[in-house]
Amino acid sequence: MAAGVELSRPVHNPAGSSSTTAGIRVPESDPDSSTTSHGEAPPDFRERLNTLRRELPARVELVGGSYQRAVDSSHTLMTDFEEARRLRAQLGEEALPAEQRIAWMEKLTKAREAAQASVNTLGQVEALILQI
Repeated sequence: MAAGVELSRPVHNPAGSSSTTAGIRVPESDPDSSTTSHGEAPPDFRERLNTLRRELPARVELVGGSYQRAVDSSHTLMTDFEEARRLRAQLGEEALPAEQRIAWMEKLTKAREAAQASVNTLGQVEALILQI
């Protein structure tokens, strides 16, 4: 896994006026322009593509590692809840207050929704990999 790889992504303006790539404003309306609006040379798109092609494998590894840690954390959480349930039953303890259980359920629901959204995004990334 490569350390220091930035997970920024290009931001596309659907209006077609410009996009931002790695913090550089890139005009889309005239890619052959010799200077930017600030008098700077435009970014070299071939160089940017080559940079992305070098960096993307490390980014894939980084995301894969993050997901593995999330899976491991989820499994540990489930194991801990199973143990708490077993101990509560074994000791004859009262259940936690409903407010506490509801608060935990709401947090887990948000986490699950975020995970599902990221799965959808990864599906889009898989489609883009086939186009590079």
